[in-house]
Amino acid sequence: MNLSKTYIQVPSWKGTAFVQMTLDNDFNVPDAKPDIERIVQEKGKLNLQEIKPMDGKCLVRGALEFAILYIGDDGSGQLQSMEGEIGFEEVINMDGLQESDTVQVYWEMEDLRSGLIHSRKMNMRSIAILHMEGRRIEVEEIATAMESESGVWTQNQKVPLTLSYHQGKDQIRIRDEMMIPANRPNMMDIIWHQENIDHLDVKLQDGYMDVHGSMSVFILYRDEMMENTVNDVEINVPVEGRMEMMDVLQEMISDVKVRLEQVKLDIRNDSDGEARILGVEAVLATEIQVYREETLELLQDVYAPNVTYIPERKMVNMEHLILKNKSQCLVRERVKLKRDLARMLQICHTKAEVKIDQTEATQEGIAVEGVIYLFILYISSDDHKPVNSAKAMVPFNYVIESGKISKMDTYHVYPSVEQLNVTMTDSDEIEVKMIVSLDTAIFKSVPIEVVCQVREEALDFEKIEAMPGMIGHVVEPNDSLWTLAKMYYASPEDIREMNHLEGDELPVGQPLLIMKNMEIFK
Repeated sequence: MNLSKTYIQVPSWKGTAFVQMTLDNDFNVPDAKPDIERIVQEKGKLNLQEIKPMDGKCLVRGALEFAILYIGDDGSGQLQSMEGEIGFEEVINMDGLQESDTVQVYWEMEDLRSGLIHSRKMNMRSIAILHMEGRRIEVEEIATAMESESGVWTQNQKVPLTLSYHQGKDQIRIRDEMMIPANRPNMMDIIWHQENIDHLDVKLQDGYMDVHGSMSVFILYRDEMMENTVNDVEINVPVEGRMEMMDVLQEMISDVKVRLEQVKLDIRNDSDGEARILGVEAVLATEIQVYREETLELLQDVYAPNVTYIPERKMVNMEHLILKNKSQCLVRERVKLKRDLARMLQICHTKAEVKIDQTEATQEGIAVEGVIYLFILYISSDDHKPVNSAKAMVPFNYVIESGKISKMDTYHVYPSVEQLNVTMTDSDEIEVKMIVSLDTAIFKSVPIEVVCQVREEALDFEKIEAMPGMIGHVVEPNDSLWTLAKMYYASPEDIREMNHLEGDELPVGQPLLIMKNMEIFK
């Protein structure tokens, strides 16, 4: 008796943690920079430098990297910028975590704000939120069939599953040169920049993954002739990447998270020697998970009339991906700005960040509620403050149609903003149009009782001899040919033939004649 087996990766443990950290520090203005008259805008991101799982806890080390745009206190109204970082190191408790497990950390920031202490000193503060997911994958050995002589019957079950096929991290590097528009003056130095991944299309191919999209780059710069207080330009940079992944097939399912990790901009001369080319170097960090859908045929039971087979079983919790898509929520809203701001003449640039406040599984699907934070940089009517900034919030809600989700199922929703368009309707009002993209994955929990070994024992001949050679049986609700054959030491084929049955269906209440297999006593 030989068992055919397969090996599958099974998530044996999942743990989560949610951490809020307040990052706060004071910074002096570098000696080479002028004093600060007024801070215009701030930006920041978390750079996670180390994630180290340990027994029962996880170490996370990184830094809040920030920059501020400000007007110098020299009477010229010139814009300046400065950068800095606030380092942190946290040990977070995660019950059940082991050193060999993997931990994914997703971050978001709330209430990033800067404050002026005096003209040579400023304060930066933010609340950093870490969403941590621990995962342990174990390899399970599962019986799929039994190779044996004739006279042995096996019962199998088909189970649709979503199996993890590939997971890892990679980078997409962007190196490009973009010409600024002809109506913009030559560049002298870059004061401020903002980048955003506008759209990415990820496609699996046989043996590799293709990534195509675009990244918008906005800059404020000083021109060579110093004719304007500030100049602005926004360009789109193509994103193209190919990641080799051996044995990955086009029909598999990818789940890819991309974040902008590094950006470096520089000014270059064109063929005429004029500073009209913007050099762009960027690194996009990717976290890749590839799944394959497969229907496994697993051994469920074994029976022979002349020997006792005892399957050894265990429960294995598997997962089946029931939904993987991107839902699009159209947002259109008019927003009033604070009246104490300098009057808006022209919008230079708007950056949007989306935050999900709550998700809830309903009868229709996943109800999502969240807020879009807008950071607007604009030209103002105040000659002493030619560039100003404003903040606004736009709430949204959406239902991701998925049908009913049980408490045992798991889901993830990752938001992003596409096709952002912000226009002035008045000096203190803007109209916002955008699409909130909700990248959703729903996994159904599939507990399966599997056979890992089959033990063989001798028959109880005294019990079998005490049974009549032929017996009548009235079909009950849970009866099947398989259970009746095992109960009366017969074969499924003999029961079917004696009772003139064409298939395996047994109508409840039908009388059957079952003959004991006399080959047992030979």
